[in-house]
Amino acid sequence: MNGSSARQLMSQMLVEKRNSLAPEKVGMRCEGARRMHGLSRRDVAQIADISFNHYQRLEQGTSVGVSAPVIVRICDALLMEDDEKARMLALHQAWARPRRPRPGSRVAGSQAAGEISGRQRASSSGV
Repeated sequence: MNGSSARQLMSQMLVEKRNSLAPEKVGMRCEGARRMHGLSRRDVAQIADISFNHYQRLEQGTSVGVSAPVIVRICDALLMEDDEKARMLALHQAWARPRRPRPGSRVAGSQAAGEISGRQRASSSGV
């Protein structure tokens, strides 16, 4: 699974779970009429003790640098079962997997230690 599809699945799971939870189920008081069924993004962010913007970007699939402990806090805030939490962590791992350089591409500083190119040899010998 690539990072893009993992983000999409994670986003879908977060939205579905958030919409399925009544605020009373997570211990929130509902005073007055609510315009929505389920939790708001702000509710989840508050329960998980993360910023609203961070949670919003995560749910939209545009967040960068989300740690596994944050994912666990969100899962706990959404009262996810163990299997749902494991799925979220697997999606996080697929999403957060470091990208490897493509074969044949040069990466800055990719020469082995002590290896000197022909151009460097020429300039260091005064030629």
